Amino acid sequence: MGMVAFLNAWGSLKGTWERRTGARDGGSGEGSLKAVRALGAQGLADARRRGARALEEAWRCTCCRSLLAHVFERVGSTLFLDDDPDALARSFDDSERDRYSARVLAACIVMVGRERVAATV
Repeated sequence: MGMVAFLNAWGSLKGTWERRTGARDGGSGEGSLKAVRALGAQGLADARRRGARALEEAWRCTCCRSLLAHVFERVGSTLFLDDDPDALARSFDDSERDRYSARVLAACIVMVGRERVAATV
Protein backbone atom coordinates (compact mmCIF):
# COMPACT_ATOMS: atom_id res chain seq x y z
CA MET A 1 0.00 0.00 0.00
CA GLY A 2 1.41 3.40 -0.96
CA MET A 3 1.72 6.21 1.57
CA VAL A 4 -1.11 8.22 -0.01
CA ALA A 5 -3.46 5.22 0.13
CA PHE A 6 -2.41 4.63 3.72
CA LEU A 7 -3.04 8.26 4.65
CA ASN A 8 -6.37 8.25 2.82
CA ALA A 9 -7.42 5.12 4.71
CA TRP A 10 -6.33 6.71 7.97
CA GLY A 11 -8.26 9.84 7.03
CA SER A 12 -11.39 7.74 6.44
CA LEU A 13 -11.06 6.27 9.91
CA LYS A 14 -10.61 9.78 11.29
CA GLY A 15 -13.77 10.91 9.48
CA THR A 16 -15.71 8.05 11.04
CA TRP A 17 -14.39 9.04 14.47
CA GLU A 18 -15.35 12.67 13.87
CA ARG A 19 -18.91 11.73 12.90
CA ARG A 20 -19.21 9.46 15.93
CA THR A 21 -17.82 11.95 18.44
CA GLY A 22 -19.12 15.17 16.95
CA ALA A 23 -15.60 16.52 16.36
CA ARG A 24 -15.21 18.55 13.22
CA ASP A 25 -12.64 20.30 11.11
CA GLY A 26 -12.42 24.00 10.95
CA GLY A 27 -12.47 26.76 13.37
CA SER A 28 -11.56 30.37 13.46
CA GLY A 29 -7.81 29.75 13.45
CA GLU A 30 -7.42 27.14 10.73
CA GLY A 31 -5.80 29.67 8.37
CA SER A 32 -3.14 30.31 11.00
CA LEU A 33 -2.06 26.65 11.18
CA LYS A 34 1.52 26.35 9.93
CA ALA A 35 0.75 23.25 7.85
CA VAL A 36 -2.16 25.01 6.13
CA ARG A 37 0.05 28.03 5.36
CA ALA A 38 2.89 25.80 4.13
CA LEU A 39 0.53 24.38 1.52
CA GLY A 40 -0.62 27.87 0.47
CA ALA A 41 -4.20 27.09 1.47
CA GLN A 42 -6.87 29.27 3.03
CA GLY A 43 -8.44 26.63 5.25
CA LEU A 44 -8.22 22.99 6.22
CA ALA A 45 -10.49 21.66 3.46
CA ASP A 46 -8.40 23.41 0.80
CA ALA A 47 -5.19 22.25 2.53
CA ARG A 48 -6.38 18.64 2.41
CA ARG A 49 -7.00 18.85 -1.35
CA ARG A 50 -3.56 20.39 -1.85
CA GLY A 51 -2.02 17.91 0.58
CA ALA A 52 -3.36 14.93 -1.34
CA ARG A 53 -1.78 16.29 -4.54
CA ALA A 54 1.50 17.02 -2.74
CA LEU A 55 1.66 13.45 -1.42
CA GLU A 56 0.98 12.00 -4.86
CA GLU A 57 3.87 14.07 -6.23
CA ALA A 58 6.12 13.21 -3.27
CA TRP A 59 5.71 9.50 -3.86
CA ARG A 60 7.44 9.93 -7.25
CA CYS A 61 10.50 11.65 -5.71
CA THR A 62 13.25 9.44 -4.26
CA CYS A 63 14.09 11.80 -1.39
CA CYS A 64 10.45 12.47 -0.49
CA ARG A 65 9.62 8.76 -0.72
CA SER A 66 12.35 8.05 1.84
CA LEU A 67 10.95 10.77 4.09
CA LEU A 68 7.44 9.30 3.80
CA ALA A 69 8.72 5.81 4.52
CA HIS A 70 10.18 7.00 7.83
CA VAL A 71 7.76 9.73 8.87
CA PHE A 72 6.09 7.91 11.76
CA GLU A 73 9.42 6.47 12.89
CA ARG A 74 10.91 9.97 13.21
CA VAL A 75 8.00 12.10 14.39
CA GLY A 76 5.80 9.57 16.16
CA SER A 77 2.50 7.96 15.31
CA THR A 78 0.34 10.98 16.08
CA LEU A 79 0.39 14.20 14.15
CA PHE A 80 -1.44 17.26 15.43
CA LEU A 81 -2.96 19.98 13.27
CA ASP A 82 -0.90 22.60 15.09
CA ASP A 83 2.43 20.80 14.50
CA ASP A 84 5.14 22.83 12.79
CA PRO A 85 6.22 21.08 9.57
CA ASP A 86 9.59 22.90 9.56
CA ALA A 87 10.38 21.66 13.06
CA LEU A 88 9.34 18.12 12.16
CA ALA A 89 11.54 18.21 9.06
CA ARG A 90 14.55 18.87 11.28
CA SER A 91 14.03 15.45 12.91
CA PHE A 92 15.21 13.81 9.68
CA ASP A 93 18.82 13.29 8.65
CA ASP A 94 20.16 15.71 6.06
CA SER A 95 20.24 12.88 3.50
CA GLU A 96 16.52 12.22 4.02
CA ARG A 97 15.25 15.75 3.50
CA ASP A 98 15.31 18.48 0.92
CA ARG A 99 13.66 21.85 0.40
CA TYR A 100 10.27 20.17 -0.10
CA SER A 101 10.32 18.10 3.09
CA ALA A 102 8.39 20.60 5.19
CA ARG A 103 5.68 20.78 2.50
CA VAL A 104 5.41 16.98 2.41
CA LEU A 105 5.16 16.89 6.19
CA ALA A 106 2.55 19.67 6.08
CA ALA A 107 0.55 17.45 3.72
CA CYS A 108 0.80 14.56 6.19
CA ILE A 109 -0.31 16.85 9.01
CA VAL A 110 -3.43 18.10 7.24
CA MET A 111 -4.35 14.64 5.97
CA VAL A 112 -4.13 12.76 9.28
CA GLY A 113 -3.47 15.32 11.98
CA ARG A 114 -5.89 15.72 14.81
CA GLU A 115 -6.76 18.56 17.08
CA ARG A 116 -4.69 18.77 20.23
CA VAL A 117 -6.98 18.33 23.23
CA ALA A 118 -6.04 18.92 26.85
CA ALA A 119 -6.85 16.10 29.23
CA THR A 120 -9.63 16.82 31.67
CA VAL A 121 -9.35 15.81 35.28
